[in-house]
Amino acid sequence: MEGVVALHDTNLAASLSSKFEETNALGESFSMRDFIVENVGEEEMQKIEEKYRAAAAEQDLLMPGARELMDYIHTLEHDMYGIMTYGSPLGQAMKIRAGGLGDVPTLITQETFKGAEIATWRQADGLYHMPAELGGVTAKEIVFIDDKPFSFKGLPIDCRGYLVKSVFDAGIEKIPAAVVPVSSLGEIISAEKARLTP
Repeated sequence: MEGVVALHDTNLAASLSSKFEETNALGESFSMRDFIVENVGEEEMQKIEEKYRAAAAEQDLLMPGARELMDYIHTLEHDMYGIMTYGSPLGQAMKIRAGGLGDVPTLITQETFKGAEIATWRQADGLYHMPAELGGVTAKEIVFIDDKPFSFKGLPIDCRGYLVKSVFDAGIEKIPAAVVPVSSLGEIISAEKARLTP
């Protein structure tokens, strides 16, 4: 996104980059789209978004290993997965579409502690009843993957969590004991294969 913004307005791109680094260093989420709209308005944002979609079609925007992880999940007996993301609905939807994931069930939440939100899905029958946005299905177990340490706050102890480490790991020491820090999505595939193999 920053590269596309730079083609449109180099000063805006510099401000965007600075704000992005500042919020990520604090371990917080940042909506690039909202920042751009605040600075240049929705009409200019639409032009930038159109260029972003065109650029995205020429490269894979997903984290390395994401497609392999999705392929692995499809080999499992219960292959349901979805995206739970925090932030601006328009900004998050833009990124998801640009990444080619528009057909994946998606919940855009305003709860920064996603683990706490996941805890509310557990019902008296002991199962997790997923929101309609994530298919409305029930699950015995949830494997939750995120790259922000604070996202795991409140995650139930019977959920499996993987924190994908990055250079922005403020708060990593506060993750629940059941959350496993990994350096890549490939490590998650290996760990899950080992965990699920009898």
